[in-house]
Amino acid sequence: MNESDNSELPAHEPAAFGQQLMLAREKANMSVEECAAALHLSEDIVEAIENSDLERLPPVTFVHGYVRNYARLLGLHEETILAEFENEVPHELETELQPRSPSPDQADSKTPMVRVVSIVLIIAVVVLLFYAIFSYYSEKSVSIEKAAREQAEEQAQTAPQAPLVIEQHARIEDDMLIAEEPATEVVEPPVSAEVEAVDETPAIEEPAEVAVETVTEPPPEEIIVPEPAPITGNDVLVLETEEETWAEIVDASDIRMFYGTLVPGRRLDLTGQAPFDVFLGNAPAASLSVNGNDIEMTKYTRSNNIAHFKVMVVDGQIQIEKP
Repeated sequence: MNESDNSELPAHEPAAFGQQLMLAREKANMSVEECAAALHLSEDIVEAIENSDLERLPPVTFVHGYVRNYARLLGLHEETILAEFENEVPHELETELQPRSPSPDQADSKTPMVRVVSIVLIIAVVVLLFYAIFSYYSEKSVSIEKAAREQAEEQAQTAPQAPLVIEQHARIEDDMLIAEEPATEVVEPPVSAEVEAVDETPAIEEPAEVAVETVTEPPPEEIIVPEPAPITGNDVLVLETEEETWAEIVDASDIRMFYGTLVPGRRLDLTGQAPFDVFLGNAPAASLSVNGNDIEMTKYTRSNNIAHFKVMVVDGQIQIEKP
């Protein structure tokens, strides 16, 4: 990159954390106005965060929370964005936020009146908490006693019926035995005849036991669904950078091959299946080639140095199009 190219860059380039927030917002198809409304911030604050313009931002302590909420809104890793933000913040700005002294019209938290009010509020909260717990357990004990009383009354109503049913059943069985007993005729045998005692009471056969066969169903067969294998290929993508650059590269199988910040002088060699979806921050500082063919990214680079395009390989030829 020569001096003429450097003169065409904006006077203030966004830092790594601002680039990632900007790229994530554009990838989510959200405008600055929508993000500002979701974060309850002004549009100027959101633009200043994306451009890392600390002069337009409030004290660092507040911006720390803004950056965390912005990263959470866009689904980015909060701690990573905050670490890059802290690296970009000058140390002399970290002491900007100082505790201000209370105005004469405002009561200090250490005044007797504030202390008394605080103690009264704490006591009231504790009393309400104990009252709520006491009311809950009182209602619970009343409901338990009521349920036990109703259960005892049901048992008292059903218990006397059991002996009556048994007695009626026994009486019916006795009547059946008497009805089935045959009438006997008394015959006086001769003196020389032997008296034979004949037991004419019919034997009561007990019902045979019925064997119940338990049928156990076989367990269902486990259905194993094979996971689809990712698309692989032999297309080689090479990315080099002269300055710190943020990049995200996804191949045809929708696998994120790289996501993060490249330090100056690093060479990135990736092998996958074209087409490649390429997102670059600070694109003028990077050079890209696919299968040995250099990619010209100038017409796909926006005014904020962010480039987004798709590289395809059709019959061995390289084709580039906007997503």
